[in-house]
Amino acid sequence: MAETADPTFRSYSAEEAKLYAASRLSYSQNIYNKVLDHHAATGGEFDLLLDVGCGPGNATRDLSLSFDRTIGSDPGVQMIEAANALGGKIKSGKDIEFVVAAAEEISQIKGLEPASVDLLTSAMAAHWFDMTKFWAEAAKVVKPGGTVALWTCASSFAHPSTPNYEKVQEVLLRFERETLAPYELPGNRLSMEMYDNLPLPWNVSPLVKDFPQSEYVKHDYDREGVLSNGVDFFGGGDFTTLDEESKGLSTASMVTRWRAANPELVGTDKDAVRVFIRELREALGGQDWILRGTGTAILLFKKSA
Repeated sequence: MAETADPTFRSYSAEEAKLYAASRLSYSQNIYNKVLDHHAATGGEFDLLLDVGCGPGNATRDLSLSFDRTIGSDPGVQMIEAANALGGKIKSGKDIEFVVAAAEEISQIKGLEPASVDLLTSAMAAHWFDMTKFWAEAAKVVKPGGTVALWTCASSFAHPSTPNYEKVQEVLLRFERETLAPYELPGNRLSMEMYDNLPLPWNVSPLVKDFPQSEYVKHDYDREGVLSNGVDFFGGGDFTTLDEESKGLSTASMVTRWRAANPELVGTDKDAVRVFIRELREALGGQDWILRGTGTAILLFKKSA
């Protein structure tokens, strides 16, 4: 299996982690409902949530109010400091526990008992894991009958109602698939492909038998920007100003790597993000905002009871 690990987020400075936390939005309630409803319908309990690769804890905070205890883990020290600074509460009003731990070492989290996790989640992070090691660790910490939920939001697409839609979409895709393509890592590709090729418990080596393929469910929405319901994005369509778009892109891993490779262009008119925003504004006819969304993939697994 190709190496997917990305050092970008792990090596963030305190300021970079704060910018990431401020620029990254929460996920759509549709995603949370799909995960929680599946968990409940398949007999899952709501004692302990473990959110792996939690970053500054956006998904952790949103899900934690359904659980008696919540742990958010991330290998980035500064990410966890940002998460702790933002805080978050569980159902009882107690604090979420944010800890530094890699996805490949979650069984070593202090105070986390074997086979104790009811729901293990990972929001837009699994594509950076060593999945062979992750599945082995998940088998140790998830309780029998528990759930693993992994999701990603892939690429950026304009809503079909956008003025000059085809030109706008061309600008969006050219930025991702041409400008930033040389800075793509295998993990980026796994996400763009909506986890079609993410290593699963039954195709890693050694295979992990604890999560049977017969219990596996994958939901795909809005692939390549084609709206599944013909109306709106499942993962939420965001009215985003172009300034907000620029700030959000500054936290993208491929943009971070582009800027590291082109330090003399950062902040100039030739900065990749500035060029993109300029082209996007032109395609929008001078409009300073865009309604856009992503493709969404949600993968759901059950541990054998």
